[in-house]
Amino acid sequence: MAAETVRYEPDLPFPPYAYVPGLFPRPETAFGGDTTGQSFRYGVDLFNHGFYWEAHEAWESAWNVYARAGEPAKLLKGLIHLTACGVKARQHSLHGVEVHAGKAIVLLENVREDLGIASLRSLTEQVKKVRETPSRFLSESQENVVIVFDFRIELSRG
Repeated sequence: MAAETVRYEPDLPFPPYAYVPGLFPRPETAFGGDTTGQSFRYGVDLFNHGFYWEAHEAWESAWNVYARAGEPAKLLKGLIHLTACGVKARQHSLHGVEVHAGKAIVLLENVREDLGIASLRSLTEQVKKVRETPSRFLSESQENVVIVFDFRIELSRG
């Protein structure tokens, strides 16, 4: 799936591995772009390619620019919880996946700003499936990068 996935910030490189606490060392690189929009799009790239912790970092960088308030910040916080689901799935934590999926859903269902996500409603429905069947997304793989979700985030504009 990852090989055919669109890149929104192709000039920003992927790290050599996806950070999973307890599995790999924490990277010292910052995962953000030069602008809020670039950080958001890079976060989408990272998420879609299985770099969940790194996507969290990119989106948190944008979330902080919005001072963690307002509609864009609410969407980013929902996405940050979704990345936590990916990390928890890599850690094989059923409870962690359920909790973060639930938090992501509450935020995504109540946001009015999509930041260019092609279908926020469809994404929210996918996150509901994660919450309903969290064991389906758990991964015990020790590989460098593992895509645990069977959906991608697509943007309607670059």
